[in-house]
Amino acid sequence: MLQCKSRTTNEVVYTKKGKTDSSGAYTIYVDEDHADEVCNAKLVSSNHPECREVTPGRDEALVILTRYNGIASDDRYANAMGFMAQDVADGCAEVLRQYQEFDNEN
Repeated sequence: MLQCKSRTTNEVVYTKKGKTDSSGAYTIYVDEDHADEVCNAKLVSSNHPECREVTPGRDEALVILTRYNGIASDDRYANAMGFMAQDVADGCAEVLRQYQEFDNEN
């Protein structure tokens, strides 16, 4: 879902729903300019039975929806958002250990 709020009142002034395809990608078309608003793409729900919990901190992403900001294209991209699997995947602990070792070296 896309939700825009007024910068002055924080009131929701625009919403538009979207749906992901089988790969998790989505497109939401917006015709209006939202220069005076703060807009976020937000997760609503997951239809995957084993992947319904929102990943903390990845439930919404800021999207700038104005043509008056120097961006030549009308396309906008939100940061990745997602849901977590309920069960830990095999090998996950080992991958996390490798990242921790890399962080400790730097």
